[in-house]
Amino acid sequence: MIVYYKEIHFMKQSLVAQVLLVATVSLSACSGGADTAANSGTAPGPGAGAGWTGITNPKDVIAARLRLMQQIEQLMLPIDMLEVQSGGDPAVLAANSAAISAMLQAVPHLFPPTTDLYDPKTETPATIALPAIWQDFATFYSRADAAAKAASNMATAEGKDAQRRAGAQLRASCDACHVLFLRKYEKPKAKASDAAFDFDSALPAK
Repeated sequence: MIVYYKEIHFMKQSLVAQVLLVATVSLSACSGGADTAANSGTAPGPGAGAGWTGITNPKDVIAARLRLMQQIEQLMLPIDMLEVQSGGDPAVLAANSAAISAMLQAVPHLFPPTTDLYDPKTETPATIALPAIWQDFATFYSRADAAAKAASNMATAEGKDAQRRAGAQLRASCDACHVLFLRKYEKPKAKASDAAFDFDSALPAK
């Protein structure tokens, strides 16, 4: 029992560290120049100076938010499993949900306009975040906030039924944002050249 609680404590510490890392990236990406603003009394405009990574390092910002979303999906696994199994570890579900809530609060701040690099003509664009985000940023922001609140509700849900309902609401909140602002997955399409591909020359000789 002592080992179990130590594992849960370590897991929570790890999740807190992830959230702190995300918050640092978010502030670096979108809040550079805050000290200057406080000293001058005026809000700084974006420039090429230190801290404005949305301008100086847009692809790094894209990579950071992709890594963040991948981590959120990993934390969502035991929550999604509530739909097909009797229940999960309450401590794990609560810790994951709390971390997801904190991460989702940072998400909108990792989308400066300079990272609008989606190219529908490219099979592997720099980002699969759609231009619709910046065309209607208010909706994007509000849906991210709704998902963060759903995760917070999940973190405090008690009992299997309440956790299952809260988990389903959290997933629905995430999907409601993805359906508008994330490129839809499309299965690879076979090309005429695929049928003529010479597999014998590509495979090593026996």
